Amino acid sequence: MYIKLKKFLITLPVLLLTFFFLTEYYEKEYSHTGTTRLLLFFFTVIILYIWIIHFITNRPQSTFWQLLIQSSFFVYVFMVLTLTGYFILFREISYHDWWQKMLHRIEKRDHVNLHLFKIFSIYRITDRQIAGNLIMLFPLGIYLPLLYKRFSGFLQVALLSLLVSITIELLQLATSYRSADIDDILLNTFGACAGFVFYKTMTGLFKISVSFNKNSNI
Repeated sequence: MYIKLKKFLITLPVLLLTFFFLTEYYEKEYSHTGTTRLLLFFFTVIILYIWIIHFITNRPQSTFWQLLIQSSFFVYVFMVLTLTGYFILFREISYHDWWQKMLHRIEKRDHVNLHLFKIFSIYRITDRQIAGNLIMLFPLGIYLPLLYKRFSGFLQVALLSLLVSITIELLQLATSYRSADIDDILLNTFGACAGFVFYKTMTGLFKISVSFNKNSNI
């Protein structure tokens, strides 16, 4: 019973976030849509929670630190999915001409950039467009080594972050929710790698601190 309670507490923040956000989102985007698109909308939520249930079932929650990391990770994933248009994906592709519209966007370069480094000729490094893309996957570079032993190395984190960023851009290309930009892939991946370096640096400093405390006479 106690174990089940801890698992519930882990999911509680993202459950509340899902409820409040999707209640408002439903009113704006889906309240007047057809049954098929409404079912597809709920299907996106079901997929998310199947993954969450599978995740917490196969992870220990023996310490407060584990509870905090796992719970905040779910909130982070939910926010990234929200910002990148995940919850409108199936609604968009249910339109019969979505594929043609996507190809037209690519052909006309309508909010589509396939030229690397073009973003730096438009925005300054401190502008929100660049900083936001750097920051978005920064936490991923920290969460991956914390939650998955297989992602304890820089290369593994960099490759998965690259795949995640490519998936995000393809999602935005399919939904036309935001611009699809190859520079965003570069910035997202670099941000995740920076997060990993930050994590390794902090854990290294923590280990040094622990060693110092052990050798201290205080």
